[in-house]
Amino acid sequence: MMMLVGALWGLHGPAIKFAFAAGFTFPQLVIGEAFVGALVFGGAVVLQGVRPPADPRFWAALLSAGVVGSGVTLFLFWAYRLGPVPIGATLFFLYVPFTQLLNLAVARRAPVPSEVGSAALVVAGSVLATDFFSAASAFNLHGAPFAILAALCYATFFVLTARLGQGATPALRSFACCAVASVLLFAIATAAGWPLVPTAISDTRAALWIICLGVIWQVIPVFLVMRFISRTGSGLGSILTSAELPVAVVASALLLGDRIRMSQAVGICVVLAGIALPQLPRSRRN
Repeated sequence: MMMLVGALWGLHGPAIKFAFAAGFTFPQLVIGEAFVGALVFGGAVVLQGVRPPADPRFWAALLSAGVVGSGVTLFLFWAYRLGPVPIGATLFFLYVPFTQLLNLAVARRAPVPSEVGSAALVVAGSVLATDFFSAASAFNLHGAPFAILAALCYATFFVLTARLGQGATPALRSFACCAVASVLLFAIATAAGWPLVPTAISDTRAALWIICLGVIWQVIPVFLVMRFISRTGSGLGSILTSAELPVAVVASALLLGDRIRMSQAVGICVVLAGIALPQLPRSRRN
């Protein structure tokens, strides 16, 4: 299920490009998706009659997960605005080793050798799959710090959500994260003066776009993360979701007509090898 999360997020990039062509801006999309998620999960919480936990530490971790989840979106937005997408996309996949480092620092749990090797393969594969070296130069690294911050936020999100355990239903945990993201992103967009209503598309079509994007790329992935991250653990979960990169590259080729170079094909294979490594029997890993 965590690989499905990565696959869905890999399809998100081409979907956003289609939405741009329809007349949306990036802030409108991410705020709209978070708002749809909050509405759907809020309705589920009401229908289920969920009683919220009383543990303040649980709520501190959950609300913090919502804040750092918003940070992923914001920092990636600035990374892609200030520099080439391949640089931001490659550095973002540092979230896999960052997750392992955070687990070591917070939970005192050292990653097993297969997870370390997997993280190395995922990062190396992302360098090739995003064509990092042809895009990187001393003059276009202005977005690099924001991409690294996005990776750190994403790793923190995995660690926090994995530590929530079964303290509440997945719907309640998902609602809290989406609600925090909606409020925080709306406040930042309002302060920055970003237009929140698309003007190049009718209200009905805009609503349909946002509902579809929100359900497919917010509701389903967030619910799956909240439901299964406690089973896989944050380290393995972050590795499995790196399926996002191969899916994104292949989807861009099939849906947008982007050309896949040989180096990118090799990078995809390396990422897939990194995903498969922790799943192999111990004898085969050795």
